[in-house]
Amino acid sequence: MLGRVKDWARWMRVVVVRNKIKKKELDIKNVGNRVLVVAPHPDDEVLGCAGLVQRMLNIGRQVDVVILSGGGRSHAGCCCIGEEVLVARRRELSQSAARIMGLPPDQLHFLDYPDGGINYDCGETVKLQQLIATLSPTAIFVPHRGEGWSDHIAAGNIVRKLISSMSAVQLYEYCVWFWYYNAKVADWQQARVLNMTVEEHKTKLAAIGAYISPLAPCGNPWSGVLPRVFVNANRWKKELYFKSR
Repeated sequence: MLGRVKDWARWMRVVVVRNKIKKKELDIKNVGNRVLVVAPHPDDEVLGCAGLVQRMLNIGRQVDVVILSGGGRSHAGCCCIGEEVLVARRRELSQSAARIMGLPPDQLHFLDYPDGGINYDCGETVKLQQLIATLSPTAIFVPHRGEGWSDHIAAGNIVRKLISSMSAVQLYEYCVWFWYYNAKVADWQQARVLNMTVEEHKTKLAAIGAYISPLAPCGNPWSGVLPRVFVNANRWKKELYFKSR
């Protein structure tokens, strides 16, 4: 009973936050020709940016996704499945979700930051820096700074540091755990909404399903057991972004 009350309260906060959102649309033209989506874990790119990825690809723009960690701790405290197995399986799910969105295989990149320990001083930061230099994106999308999840916050901070001298690169923040924690630190003047078409939304739901539907031998999803309110909030027909710079 208590769990249901908490879920109801969280969902009401999601509704309140959505009502704060202005009708200002994300201007795809101003985003530029090359976008890089930085996801801390496998599934963040879909939950936060599946609509954006599709829209950019459909108008002929370059989209790359880099997933920083393998998500190897998704079953911590759940069962005895090893992290290597979890990482391999979750990367297969990422590839399936990418196919659903129409993202070419060579535009999906994997790094090996530790799940639960993403930080700037990790050796993988050099690889991320090299990837940014190679792709030369006009805009980078990172998790919102108020996500309430350490890996998400660290991912954004790493990118901010790497592009601090690259004034031409735009930075946007997208929302994943933002909905669950209802971040209080949000510059609503910079909020941008992407209204997905019926087809884009249908595809996003299918891509989410590619992550949360397949079950591991223990009976739980490979991506771990995600809160119902969290999943439902990210199934919205809109995507919320904040222009950071």
